Amino acid sequence: MRPLAKAKQKPLRQRRTSSEQRTRRRNLIRKVLSLLLLILCVLPMLGGGLQPLWVIPAALCICMNEDLYFCMGAGVIAGFGIDLACGSVLGANAIYMVIVCTAVCLLFEQILRRTFLHYFILTAAAVFLQCSLRYLVTVGIFRTEGRELFWGRILMPCALLTLAAAVIVWLLYLPLSRLLTKRVRSMDAAAIRRDI
Repeated sequence: MRPLAKAKQKPLRQRRTSSEQRTRRRNLIRKVLSLLLLILCVLPMLGGGLQPLWVIPAALCICMNEDLYFCMGAGVIAGFGIDLACGSVLGANAIYMVIVCTAVCLLFEQILRRTFLHYFILTAAAVFLQCSLRYLVTVGIFRTEGRELFWGRILMPCALLTLAAAVIVWLLYLPLSRLLTKRVRSMDAAAIRRDI
């Protein structure tokens, strides 16, 4: 009897080149620093009072440069940060931010260029949609006291502060994305995609 071990043996996985290893390390460092920036953006929101929602622009900065699943994870973290800061139902904003981050990531992958103007427009749309949904839930469903002043005294100033914070977050994230996002040769990029 002949041993069938040689016939059924799987081909050995090719070793990664040093360029592939550098690219993987660079991507890992960029993702860790992006998550650190996102978590640091949650901290100023926890102080109470009228605060900008720092995590929305931070999550959208991440969506400009990362893959879809990482963006969805960033959306979950951002949504839970908004829930903790605003005192809303835990998970409501997480669902909203996952949807927004998925849509923004797909827009940047397929249609839009990674420019400040596109980032700012999408941030403004996400912020005002979040404020509108919050107003709808507060006024339409729960009929909270003081709902007449809720839009003008709380939601609009919060949205405008968030848009001002979007510029600061962009300036903080820009060196990170430029420093660690270098062009990868097509052979290396294909090899990295093959191994994932």
